[in-house]
Amino acid sequence: MRKFNVLVNVLSNRYFCSNKSNVLVYNWKNKIKEPLNYNKILTWYICGPTVYDSMHIGHASCFIKFDIIRRILENYFHVPVFQVMNITDLDDKIISKAHAYNKNPSQIAKKYEIEFVEDLKLLNIKQPDIMARVTDFIPQILNFIQDLQEKDLVYSSDGSLFFDTTKYKRYGKLFKVPKVVKHSFKRSNLDFALWKAAKAGEPSWNSSWGPGRPGWHIECSAIASYYFGSSVDIHSGGIDLLFPHHENEEAQCCAYHKVDDWVKYWIYTGHLHIGDSIKMSKSLKNTISVKDLLKLYTANQFRTLCLLSNFKNDLEFSDNTMNVACGVLNKFDSFIMNCYTYLNTFNSNYIPDSNLLEKIDDIENNIRNSLMDNFNTSKVVNLLIELINVFNKLLTTECSFNCSKLEVIRALNLVSKTMDSFGIDLNSSQVKSDAENNFIVDITVNFREKLRKLALQSDSEISKKDILQLCDILRADLSIANIIVQDINKSSSWRYDGVTKLKAKESPHQD
Repeated sequence: MRKFNVLVNVLSNRYFCSNKSNVLVYNWKNKIKEPLNYNKILTWYICGPTVYDSMHIGHASCFIKFDIIRRILENYFHVPVFQVMNITDLDDKIISKAHAYNKNPSQIAKKYEIEFVEDLKLLNIKQPDIMARVTDFIPQILNFIQDLQEKDLVYSSDGSLFFDTTKYKRYGKLFKVPKVVKHSFKRSNLDFALWKAAKAGEPSWNSSWGPGRPGWHIECSAIASYYFGSSVDIHSGGIDLLFPHHENEEAQCCAYHKVDDWVKYWIYTGHLHIGDSIKMSKSLKNTISVKDLLKLYTANQFRTLCLLSNFKNDLEFSDNTMNVACGVLNKFDSFIMNCYTYLNTFNSNYIPDSNLLEKIDDIENNIRNSLMDNFNTSKVVNLLIELINVFNKLLTTECSFNCSKLEVIRALNLVSKTMDSFGIDLNSSQVKSDAENNFIVDITVNFREKLRKLALQSDSEISKKDILQLCDILRADLSIANIIVQDINKSSSWRYDGVTKLKAKESPHQD
């Protein structure tokens, strides 16, 4: 690993700012919201996947929520973030699957690591600055264990090495640990493996304690310490990692670095449920893969669902909650479309309204305050909807606003830039990105509008009925191609919809 070269290359492209962001973040360590402070650049370690299977949408919601927080910090508050994620490419589950399919564990891990990276791209999740495979850090892991052994915190049992939790007096700082009871081969049920003795048919590495492979908890400790040393600003993961994984990481690293606290801010996402408060997990065999999700909904629609509640809360995935998320995103899309239609088509003689401009300023300030308060995206979405509702009341039947273009531009920028800071770019959606297709759609919709006006002006009821019926057929045909035509009195407008009606009717539990 080229530690310093990698860091220098990444940091050379970053700007630096003060170490105070005025952001409050809920810190699980103290169970309160605390000011987010850092030294020049915010260091962030995120627990990555164990690559033995496809990523499901429970995992995806976790990574999307952290991606939203990262984007808010970088894009909205201009906080330089350096993020490292581990890839657990050797694990009991990987070995088990390799045996089942008569493959090498590295083949299984590589296949699902590639798929994981592809899924990140499909979901518009920024890749961490560094994705570190565990098998590339065996020397660092061995040195870490050796240091703990020299501190008399390690004991051997049947060729494996265990961390002695009774000798680390602050064990349980993150989580109220279970009662200590006797164990068949460990001194305590709370003790955990640092080095697992080699077994026949499993990958192993030589060490001074004999051949074996790392335990799970030591992996993240060694990798994060390699890049960040004795202090990490943010360490994140799903709430299920709090105990024992993160409790064990903290214990190891505090002992290794001789510090009272290794991580400054522990942040967690809640579980994703699929109705009736049922947690999605591979053990329950109720998972939905990212690929299956994207057959039904767009990445923007699922990200919008994640925005509608605080990142640390549980999230429900269902037809109802996705309908709400799709409705919110459609509301934003329609507003953006109306704004561009007004700005590109209509001449406005209105002078700026100080009251309306003040309303925009108030909402903008409230958005900033909400994001500073533990990244309260759900409140921000409601504020944007409030702003859109104000302008929708000013919208005429001809898709013109009864206000000056200044107010429309201010509102358009506030909505689009705020959503962009969340990873949803409304301005570069398909409706604006393919000029040639848009031109064809414009011609079609304009022709339909003229035909419809002719029917509405006709004295013959038969011809009017026939022509309007043809207009309805054309609208229905366009909807199959995700082109939604909306009639407002004698005018018509159109927009793209991310999901066809056929897909929208399918169950998310189908393959």
